[in-house]
Amino acid sequence: MAKDYKQLTLKERIEIENGLDRGDSIREIARTLERSTSTIAREIKQNKTRQAYKAKKGDCRQANWCMRSQICGTSCFYPGARCAECDKVDCKSVCPEYRLQNTCDILTRSPWVCNVCHKRRYGRNRANRYIYDAKIADKLSSARKSECRSGIDMDQQRAQSALAQIKEGLSRGLSPYEISVLYQDTLGVHRSTIYRWIEAGYGNLSNLELERKVGFKQRKHHSLKSSTHSRWRSYSAFCKLARAIKDSATEMDTLIGRRADTQALLTLYSRSSHLQLVLLLSEKTPTEVTRVLKALKKLASKKIIEDLFRCVLTDNGEEFADESEIGRALGEKARPQTNPHLYYCDVRASQQKAGCEKNHSEVRQILRKGVFVFDDLDTWDLSVVMSHVNSTPRDALCGLSPIQLFCAAYGKQGQEFLEALGIEQLGRDQIVLKPFILDRERAKRGKEPLKRVEKRA
Repeated sequence: MAKDYKQLTLKERIEIENGLDRGDSIREIARTLERSTSTIAREIKQNKTRQAYKAKKGDCRQANWCMRSQICGTSCFYPGARCAECDKVDCKSVCPEYRLQNTCDILTRSPWVCNVCHKRRYGRNRANRYIYDAKIADKLSSARKSECRSGIDMDQQRAQSALAQIKEGLSRGLSPYEISVLYQDTLGVHRSTIYRWIEAGYGNLSNLELERKVGFKQRKHHSLKSSTHSRWRSYSAFCKLARAIKDSATEMDTLIGRRADTQALLTLYSRSSHLQLVLLLSEKTPTEVTRVLKALKKLASKKIIEDLFRCVLTDNGEEFADESEIGRALGEKARPQTNPHLYYCDVRASQQKAGCEKNHSEVRQILRKGVFVFDDLDTWDLSVVMSHVNSTPRDALCGLSPIQLFCAAYGKQGQEFLEALGIEQLGRDQIVLKPFILDRERAKRGKEPLKRVEKRA
């Protein structure tokens, strides 16, 4: 006998069906399959199916061979015809010889099915006949196992509390993973469970509340432009660097609002700590990018700047066209080709700095494109954005937030750098990745809500 219990397979169920058709006993079938007798008996009882039949109105057990006629007497609709075939009068109400179908004795004892019965193939109007079919039994078993896994496996009060917590987290823009990590002590469920509950619609949850479930607007494709940077700054040159340098590189890009806005956002994403910096550019030019990078160097210690600017990967935007000035702002020496700090992605290859692009989606959850006027942004608004985006737990950081990892790596120097930028670690109930957080924080500072883009009539 097998030591470990395993579910019956379709092949074993076919053997059970063949054994029942031959008239083998339950013990003989169990011995052939090296299974317990109770396992085979339970399988037959649970997965037997009722055989289809053509039910008659009276459902009399003598209907097949009954030859009576004109039981109704002179009021008979079909004189001379068999009463069992009459569709006008129910035999049960007029025939004194009517006998209700009884359950066959074989169904009350082993093997509980009619597989071996010689009467199985005829008399299709006979009720209460059960057979064991391997394929049908396998489907019934799979459906029963699937049904057992459906629903919420917890008491009603706890389930209602969990669904309310999930709904509240989604309303603040948190992902199922972030909710499962931040509220692990109260929820105690995996992110896949939360996704399943949302898909099933428990607690009035909907896929529309998930950022990534909503369709995105298709982008316009522009003609490719040739790159103008030096060859030693190409992405192929970046790929030749040591793996440790590439894994700790910083990805740089910009975010814009309306075309009419003068201000833009410079984003710096650290691959090692996943920290996302969002800095304000008064205009989208190489000169302004250089100024902001130099200003950032004054806020951090030498160690942090060396790690942050040791290797920077950016795209081919016009704001990064002045590679010499930006390279010097990052710390390059007189001969940058020997030890460049600045590298460029290939044209139209944003996937080469995927971490920055992914984090842009987190920033855009608050600074929605086409919603806010970027010219009305100030540094305090960006401090709010950075605090909320960098306080969320990350799967790649084993559930830690970028702020926690950055402070653990740089200690007091890291804390002072984040404080200089106005970044703080927020509690799990304070994290919001929705646009209204900017208006709420502005109201605390006594400022007007952030200007919105005027919609066309």
